[in-house]
Amino acid sequence: MKNLIYIILLFLFFSCEGQNKKESTQDKSNILHPIKHSTMRTQNNYKNLINDKVEYFDIKYFDNHKDEAENLIYIDKFGAEIKIFGDKESGYFNDTTPKNSLFTIHKEYNYKGVIRQKWVNFKNGIGAVGIKYEFDDSEKLIKQIDTDKDFKITPDDIINYCNKNNIDLHNEYTSISRGVNDIIKKSTWEIEYRGKYDGKYGASIIIELDGNTGELQKVTCINGKHNDSVEILYKKK
Repeated sequence: MKNLIYIILLFLFFSCEGQNKKESTQDKSNILHPIKHSTMRTQNNYKNLINDKVEYFDIKYFDNHKDEAENLIYIDKFGAEIKIFGDKESGYFNDTTPKNSLFTIHKEYNYKGVIRQKWVNFKNGIGAVGIKYEFDDSEKLIKQIDTDKDFKITPDDIINYCNKNNIDLHNEYTSISRGVNDIIKKSTWEIEYRGKYDGKYGASIIIELDGNTGELQKVTCINGKHNDSVEILYKKK
């Protein structure tokens, strides 16, 4: 009797194991897994750098500490680089780049020092990434714009692209921008850096990528004291 029970248990065990192997094989062959994007370090996770809360600008502090050019530039106790400028006529502007971050937090305030809008972009670049928040003069949040919706190529993808192509993201001459042509409904990433492309050196190399496919659109090489030498190294036909 004991032998019979033992044989039955062995049969059940191998049946289950065979089934699991079969299911595992089916998972690998039939399921299309999405592309895995690398996870950003905390300081580079742009979605966590701002929120939808109302903020206020300290006009008195700015007026008491600004330089002769009416700017206030300093490094805070956390190592963030802060650039502040503006006046009561045009409003006030604050650009904060956290220590070792690839992103800058941009905030605009009205003449009273109440937040008007805020977003995040790559440092030294233009074009918001993530959510852009807009407020009215009564301190009410009136709009949240998802600036990522027109781009399938993410900031993570651009960072990986630069790392693989030896583009120094922390170099002062490197900037990453993006934008959308509303007329033709086309989104574009633009990477500008000092260095080489395909063996050609440029004081400024500008790479344009399709914002949805990542396909190379154009590469421009600029040299000369006054940027008077412009050479197209590649252009999509």
